[in-house]
Amino acid sequence: MNYSGKLFILFLTIWWSGYAYAQTKDSLRFPINDRRGDIISAPNKNPFDIKDTGLVKRKTEYDPKTKTYIVSEKIGSIWYRKPAAVSFNDFWKLEAKKSENDYFKKRADAMFLLNQKSKRPPLRAYPKLFDRIFGLTGQNLKVDIRPSGEVNVMAGYQGQNIKNPTLPERARKNGGFDFDMNANLNLNANIGDKLKFPINYNTLTNLGFDNQLKLDYKGMDDEIIKSIEAGNISFQSKGTLIPSAQNLFGVKAQFQFGKLFVTGALANQRSSRQSLNLQGGAATQNFQKRLDEYEENRHFLLGKYFKENFNKTMRNLPVVNSQVQIQRMEVWVTNRTGATTDARDVVGLMDLGEPAPFNPAIQSLTNNPLPANGANNLYASLAGDPNARNPAFINSLLLGKGLNPLKKKKKTFARKLTTNEYYF
Repeated sequence: MNYSGKLFILFLTIWWSGYAYAQTKDSLRFPINDRRGDIISAPNKNPFDIKDTGLVKRKTEYDPKTKTYIVSEKIGSIWYRKPAAVSFNDFWKLEAKKSENDYFKKRADAMFLLNQKSKRPPLRAYPKLFDRIFGLTGQNLKVDIRPSGEVNVMAGYQGQNIKNPTLPERARKNGGFDFDMNANLNLNANIGDKLKFPINYNTLTNLGFDNQLKLDYKGMDDEIIKSIEAGNISFQSKGTLIPSAQNLFGVKAQFQFGKLFVTGALANQRSSRQSLNLQGGAATQNFQKRLDEYEENRHFLLGKYFKENFNKTMRNLPVVNSQVQIQRMEVWVTNRTGATTDARDVVGLMDLGEPAPFNPAIQSLTNNPLPANGANNLYASLAGDPNARNPAFINSLLLGKGLNPLKKKKKTFARKLTTNEYYF
């Protein structure tokens, strides 16, 4: 009874061990499968499978009688796999497909290499290179930067509110953001013994040449490059053919080739040369003024009639040949200064008083070329409509008459100029 119990326990142990071995011998997550067919028609495409070793000798022979290719694999003199026969047409189709895949793979590899970022060798700096550029006498780079100065910033808001019921509501409140910054900077920077950066900048200076921004490079006695200057420079000439120039902004370089010195400058001159003659106890100065040097957008003709007769009227200056006399005039400009005197909403009309209006929708009423309010029907139609004096309805009213807001009319907030602010 005791022996049979021991044998039963031993049998269970052996059986359980065999079951555990059967469960663990193929426990890979991705099992490895051997190739069953030949290498040509059924290659193994799984990259995780084990490749054939060098002991396997593969041989492909052509049989002219059967017109087939015999593929055999041996290890020594023993057959490793059963030989396979492939027909002539199938063999060359497979070879052509393999060659095509190899070709496109090489193309893809070449494009991948061309698209890769080229690997450049690391930049190496030698001490002698810095010695030649900056004029160092040792291994340590000498950089000396000494800034000095101040920056003042003032920011605030300035506005006013006038409780005057006679003024339009938009003219009672005005103001704006007030910002001001002043800077005074002095910088003396030296890199080595050759390169210097003298900088002087002040926003409150009255003269522009007081602000100096310069790069100064001085070469040694035995070097070809004697000096390089960039920024505020000056050009001194020893001859009278090319005069010297001051207050230049640009680049200047000086070279030495043996006993030959070459100096060149490419700069913009910020100063002008003037001469003053004293004659008979009085100072006389000649100047030139071109006819087209007028102040842009400051001179206006009052109407189309004055434009067409301008050359005829001014032909015999100083005698002005004109029969027109202006008895009363008002000049209104856009109110950008926040003034509250004589300020209101106004509408400027291009065709008002024109005998030949630009807008074909406006009818001309007279053949007289002189401008007048009764020259066309625009003034009468606006004066008889009470909505013409209402800022809320004036835009829709003028659009209904075919007036373009960009070319034929302009609604804005303006102020009337005094007589000492313009002349005609």
